[in-house]
Amino acid sequence: MFRSMLIAAACTVILAGCASAPVEPERLPWRDAAFNYRAGLVEVSRDELFRLDPELQAHVLNPPPEQLGPSQKLKHLMAVVFGPNAKRFNYMAGHSTTASQTWRLGRGDCLSLTVLTYAVARAMGMTAQMQEVATPVLFDRRGEFDFVNQHVNVRFPRAHKVLTEDAEARDVVVDFEPDFISPRPGRPLTESGIYARYLNNIATEHLALGDTQLAYAHYKAAIEADPAYAASYGNLALLYRKSALHAEAEQLLRRAMALEAEADVPLLALQQMLNEQGRQSESRRYESVLQGRQARDPYYWINAGVQALQEGDHKKAIRALEQAREMTGNFREVHAFLALAYWRAGEARRATEELSTLALLGTSEAGISKLRKKFKGQESQLQWQPQVQ
Repeated sequence: MFRSMLIAAACTVILAGCASAPVEPERLPWRDAAFNYRAGLVEVSRDELFRLDPELQAHVLNPPPEQLGPSQKLKHLMAVVFGPNAKRFNYMAGHSTTASQTWRLGRGDCLSLTVLTYAVARAMGMTAQMQEVATPVLFDRRGEFDFVNQHVNVRFPRAHKVLTEDAEARDVVVDFEPDFISPRPGRPLTESGIYARYLNNIATEHLALGDTQLAYAHYKAAIEADPAYAASYGNLALLYRKSALHAEAEQLLRRAMALEAEADVPLLALQQMLNEQGRQSESRRYESVLQGRQARDPYYWINAGVQALQEGDHKKAIRALEQAREMTGNFREVHAFLALAYWRAGEARRATEELSTLALLGTSEAGISKLRKKFKGQESQLQWQPQVQ
């Protein structure tokens, strides 16, 4: 997962859609002087984000891609980037890196590994689509901040046929966290869109370390890179709140809400600001909106179930995940989390029923075996394998 949002004290920040046309960046409440902004503080350009290490570039182009057919190209990409048995790269949350940095480090978060995979595919002339996919929201507390995570991966349209020589031309999804792989299509991301999410992550790292100058510079660059990406506005609003720029923070939160109509984080942050300012009647209106969304949002119940699982409250997890199951059809993650919750609550028969449902939904025997290991605590973190959907 890549971090998409922060909550500081009573505040929420979003890391990485859009209901209305975005405001032009120059019309936003920039406060360059307040944060000692100057050109050049952001060192990584969009081109640099996707630039390949020279050694990797040479490896990618040997043999020349024009000499390879579609099947050979995809197999070559897997071999070059992921190595024998898909063991070359390790998932590492906490820091987003460029394609070259990720290659040299041999690890990265899902955004970093997505950028690397896409960059290799681009160099080979392959059709690849970066995408942001819906997953249960996971919170990670670090000091005064709560990080909220979102997820990205790479989709190769109709590539299953060329990879496996099967008759069915399904998409191939390259994903680095098997717990969250899903056959549902995500939100397509342009290079500018993923660059904005990278900048937003770097900004939030600086904010968490107390470097407001670099945080501001990277949030500003993120908004300029993709004015339709709502998370950067919400996170910059938190920086403004911490700097007592309350009117400007409110403007940014309302902009984030306009861009992402169903996003709860900026709405919650605005509600908190209104309470702090004694504007209770306005705050209550947003509170009722949040409550109404929760009742009909399956991801609210998935999130509640995952949180309860993490806290060891298995009965609570079951209640929440059963509610999510009632509201969804073929969400494999719901059945996987529910199977785990049943097992840990001592309900082996019901856990087995959920595994049977997963099999009917197309989950592989290997995937079910990994889940059984998690039942018994034998596998705390899954190794990545390329996932075909």
